[in-house]
Amino acid sequence: MTSRNAQPGYVLTTHASIRLQQRGIPAWFLALLIRHGKTFHDGHGAVIKTVNKNTRRRLQTVLSRTEYADAERYFDVYAVVGPDMAVVTAAHRTSRTHVH
Repeated sequence: MTSRNAQPGYVLTTHASIRLQQRGIPAWFLALLIRHGKTFHDGHGAVIKTVNKNTRRRLQTVLSRTEYADAERYFDVYAVVGPDMAVVTAAHRTSRTHVH
């Protein structure tokens, strides 16, 4: 089974569903991001899932070369997941993230 056929283990809010469509972020990549992405706490109860160097290495072992190449164009995407495990929103990162 490829990652694109995997059933998502999360819930999308209406806002997130609209934003994913508007921003051209496929559900299969969101599933990868939720499962393998680096987690940062936002200090308000939600977590931010993003792709960092370790995530890229992990995805290289999980995905085929073709799937990895398809996923690379979305490595600038981040998702905000609420405390109820619902995806609140997702977007393309437009500036560098500073983690303190």
